[in-house]
Amino acid sequence: MRKTVFLLGVCFLSLLFFNSCSQCNRDNATEPASADSTGIPEVDKWSQAIKTDSLNPYLYYKRAQAYEAYSDFKSAATDMYLALTLDSLRPEFYLYTAELFKKSGEPQRGIALMNKAIVTDSLNSNFYVKAAELAFVDTTIPGNYKLALDYLNAAITKDMQNADIYFFKGNIFKEMGDTAKAVSSFQTATELNPKYYDAYVQIGLLLKARNDKSAQKYFDNAIKVSDKPEDALYAKANLLKEEGLTLYEADKLKPSYEKLNAAISVFKQVVEVNHRNVEAYMGIGFCYYQMDSLEQAYEYYDKALKLAPAYAGAYFSKGLCAEELGKLNEAAMLYQNCLNIDPTFERAKKHLEGLKKQM
Repeated sequence: MRKTVFLLGVCFLSLLFFNSCSQCNRDNATEPASADSTGIPEVDKWSQAIKTDSLNPYLYYKRAQAYEAYSDFKSAATDMYLALTLDSLRPEFYLYTAELFKKSGEPQRGIALMNKAIVTDSLNSNFYVKAAELAFVDTTIPGNYKLALDYLNAAITKDMQNADIYFFKGNIFKEMGDTAKAVSSFQTATELNPKYYDAYVQIGLLLKARNDKSAQKYFDNAIKVSDKPEDALYAKANLLKEEGLTLYEADKLKPSYEKLNAAISVFKQVVEVNHRNVEAYMGIGFCYYQMDSLEQAYEYYDKALKLAPAYAGAYFSKGLCAEELGKLNEAAMLYQNCLNIDPTFERAKKHLEGLKKQM
């Protein structure tokens, strides 16, 4: 009897939870997720557990994660409301639910939830950081960057050693165009957490943008602290590629080829981390092409196309290689494929027209 009364109560509260939000679709208001079979094994597993222990908040939390894995954020949020109804003192419940609102495109609901969480525990700096993150991504909020900074400044008064606070401050300053403050904030994040991968990457990117030679050092630091440093490797490879191209344009071929070969080596490390990184294959192809290694460039552009058959630039780049290798019919076909995808691709038009005059 106690379970029946509880479930009726939480069903009613869940309806109020969703109907009270002006952003919700009233025609699609949903009751708490049913314990009936959904056809999703992981969801059904936790539903069965809930049947036997409906007052256990952890079970709703786990089922929410199962729903999230299938991008059913609304069902996941409903389960998290039930979990919070049963236990309103667990920080991870609040933080996870706010993340669900972010993923479902409802950051303002997440901010409102974080404000409630702050009432329950005003000393938890993670609540302020999450609220700041949500404010940062919601450009519909007037003065959203200022609001985000206000949350972060409040968080600092609760915990000055929380590296996430400075990381998000860095992101905000970066978006505001204040590179100096952004770099300083990201550096503070790495000082507090020497394994802060994303902060190292951001510093490297900002320094690279202003042609600061120390950028590579930060990419290397990021690579050291991560098992799968795909972004840092790709950024480092691009840096080496651009340095090689600059030397090439200055007619300094030997140091140029050294940089381009170094870039190829790092791009190949990217592929080892993620064999579906199309831009890494394109980068390798570009470097080989610059060094007149046409067969190798052709091969890597072809690999990029197999992964991304609608990539106009890859057709054009492979076409350049084919043309210079004397495969004129194939080159013409590749240029045409490029134009079929992107009719505004002017370089493909010019090369195709030139080939037609030769054929």
